[in-house]
Amino acid sequence: MTSPIPWSAVLRSVVASVEASDVRELEVRVEGLRIRLRRSGGLIATERPALQEESSETSGLHLLRCPLTGIWYDAPSPGASPFVGLGDLVEMGSVVGLIESMKVFNEVSSDAAGVVREILVQRGELVAAHAPVMLIDPSASDASFLPSDVG
Repeated sequence: MTSPIPWSAVLRSVVASVEASDVRELEVRVEGLRIRLRRSGGLIATERPALQEESSETSGLHLLRCPLTGIWYDAPSPGASPFVGLGDLVEMGSVVGLIESMKVFNEVSSDAAGVVREILVQRGELVAAHAPVMLIDPSASDASFLPSDVG
């Protein structure tokens, strides 16, 4: 016979799940336990409404978007160097960051090759799914990075 899960463990799990999502209100009822969570206020995740793909500032640049909602990390561990920095050349499939969602770290990979022109999020910031995290200049990944003696 299995012992029941303590209510505090259930509560922590539910709160963590809601914090890692876009859910505004949730009510859970389980045998003898009722949990009701409600968010108030503005946006819960970083959004940059002024940044649009048609913008003149970003024309020709590729917007790398976050695959899921979670906490952004730019390095594999505290104190480690970031995966990428401004001006770095990235290849398609290169890991550029991590998103922590529900206590799981998920790699964020570049879906374009090019040079990182702007990083739009900071370490520890909550980022919504599909929100832009980086601007990559795909035109800069061409011959301008070849050594000068290549002929």
